[in-house]
Amino acid sequence: MANNISKKDVAEVSLAYQILKTAGHPLYYRDLIDRVVAEKGSTVRPQAHIIAEIHTQINLDSRFVHTGKSTWGLTEWSPQRISLREAEETAAARQDDVRREKLLAAIQQDFDHEDAGLAEEPADLIEGDTEEEDEEELETS
Repeated sequence: MANNISKKDVAEVSLAYQILKTAGHPLYYRDLIDRVVAEKGSTVRPQAHIIAEIHTQINLDSRFVHTGKSTWGLTEWSPQRISLREAEETAAARQDDVRREKLLAAIQQDFDHEDAGLAEEPADLIEGDTEEEDEEELETS
């Protein structure tokens, strides 16, 4: 059975996929939709409804990815994307690591100062303030 299916029988979203695949690069959404409408042929539906319907189909189809500035491409062109939640968790973990490193450095300094007889509060070491700086601030106020 040869390719007997006409473009009028193919869903708009499938035509959009074929058009992007052929183009090989993202297209402005209106250009993409105009090409789909041109290949699909005339319909009795209003142009605004056709545009809205095709845009909605593209938006819901996982084969398409919004590439920014109202352009659409194919998901297969993009590297694996991580979810926003995973990105937030990664950022929070990095902040926790930085806090831990600062705390461990402060604890180490506290032990080093105790050995030298210069014990300070760990909170002061983390912030970088010393008692002398606090006294100078009080005197200048």
